[in-house]
Amino acid sequence: MNYKGMNKNKIFNIGIWLVFTILFLRLFQVQILKHKYYYELSLKNYLKPLKLHAPRGDIYDRKGKLLAHWEPVFRVSLIPDLIPPEGLKKLKEILGRLDVDPETLKIKSNYITIKTGIPFHKALIIEENYEEFPSVVVDADPSRVYYPQFNYLSHIIGYVGEASQEEIEKFNLSPGDVVGKSGVEAVYDTILRGRDGYRFIAMDSKGAIVDLNPRPPIPPVKGKSLRLTIDSDLTHYIDSLFLPYKKGACVVYNPITGDIYSLYSKPYFGSSLIKLRWEDYLKDPSSPLINRTIQGLYPPGSVFKPISALIGLASGKIERNTVFYCPGSYRFGRRVWKCWKSSGHGSLDLIQAIAQSCDVYFYQLGLTVGLENFLNILKDFRLPIKTGIDLPGEYQVLLPDVDYYRKKYGDYGFTEGYVMNLAIGQGEVLLTPIWIAVVTGIIANRGVSAIPHLLADHNPGYIKWDLPREDFEIVREGMLQVIKGEHGTASFLYSPQFSFAGKTGTAQNPHGKDHSLFTCFSPYDNPQIVITVVVENAGHGSEAAAPIAAKILERWYEKK
Repeated sequence: MNYKGMNKNKIFNIGIWLVFTILFLRLFQVQILKHKYYYELSLKNYLKPLKLHAPRGDIYDRKGKLLAHWEPVFRVSLIPDLIPPEGLKKLKEILGRLDVDPETLKIKSNYITIKTGIPFHKALIIEENYEEFPSVVVDADPSRVYYPQFNYLSHIIGYVGEASQEEIEKFNLSPGDVVGKSGVEAVYDTILRGRDGYRFIAMDSKGAIVDLNPRPPIPPVKGKSLRLTIDSDLTHYIDSLFLPYKKGACVVYNPITGDIYSLYSKPYFGSSLIKLRWEDYLKDPSSPLINRTIQGLYPPGSVFKPISALIGLASGKIERNTVFYCPGSYRFGRRVWKCWKSSGHGSLDLIQAIAQSCDVYFYQLGLTVGLENFLNILKDFRLPIKTGIDLPGEYQVLLPDVDYYRKKYGDYGFTEGYVMNLAIGQGEVLLTPIWIAVVTGIIANRGVSAIPHLLADHNPGYIKWDLPREDFEIVREGMLQVIKGEHGTASFLYSPQFSFAGKTGTAQNPHGKDHSLFTCFSPYDNPQIVITVVVENAGHGSEAAAPIAAKILERWYEKK
């Protein structure tokens, strides 16, 4: 017998069975154990997800007036590596400037939106020539709508734009997604944005679409709507009062609840025009993109004198009945420091010095307290450098301290003359209108005021200023006499119909005419509203800012 041949046959048969066993096990693994994995992998070869953007939530004012909405528009999306250069070139010719950053077009494998808001006839051109544009899809996309009649609210509402790479990574977004860029659109973006969905598109290896709905879509979920504390009608009225002026800001705020009734900055921009006019806005010398209520840093002028009065009282060197004489100027060293009233105010106590805004009185107050003591007390007040309002980009105010002066001027420049400037709100101190409004609220409510906010139904935090109640009462009385007193700087605004207290201010401006400032609160006994007005290049506080504030207050009482 041929045993050698039999062994070869046996080995061959065993090998055949072994190969089939391996193949069977491999098929079992592929078809059974890893069926889901390979099925999903195969889907990726011909199924491409197209993101369905969620409609952003609506934005309303405090009375329910719609300020920002959304509407469906045509959009164009594509997969960059599936469209040839000539196809992309022709698309650009049809669509004009694309909405995406050129870097976004380097994203190869996924759908990106390149243009939204295209007119119907352009959508039709693309659809009729679909063979030239592999992977391109034209469908509906929710687009943000801003109403031009509310442009005066643009700094509050803000605008949306394509997410940057930093925002994509921070919020786990995709290239081409839209996010809030400024205003409440930015602060409350995650609330307004909602949850995106997907539809799935089947295509062949060349990018030609073979089925627009091969599997059910995942529907998007609309973002939540917001109701703001803003009164759009009141702000529109304020806008009309600013018609004679080119630049300025106004804050109307409730110091008890923190509600902001108006936050007005002029000039403003058009939220709906931000894409088209971005470069124009950037180059505009009037800086319409700057929100002057939270980003305008102004020397406060005499509006700072109530704070100087509180510093004097806290030092123990100044009392309610402390009297200084004003002949119209004050000589210190080799310089003569003038009062705004050249004929002088005569002898004044602290309350009348606030009411008549006597510069000479506050020069002497500052010198009596002393520069270093003045700065240290101001620092000990622990006033915030930001109000904490729910808007992005609020600037810090500048409240200088001893270290600031020594660093800037050195020991030889650290002279008592600086305190004279500080005491009247000039020199190094720089404040924002929103900060002035909040501190006015603190004085009005004798040491406490709510943090300002724009979101309605909000539980506010509070800013406290721990000083004796009688010190606040002295300053409040001085601010009341600004309006009610015979010689008050805004006595012409007195009305028996409602009580209010305030302070005029004129801030020196090295670049032109002085800025006009005024801040006030009402009612006097139980303050519920603070109004702060800054009118750039408009002269004395009593000439421009104070009349505007009085008209706003009158309108507020009428509507109330």
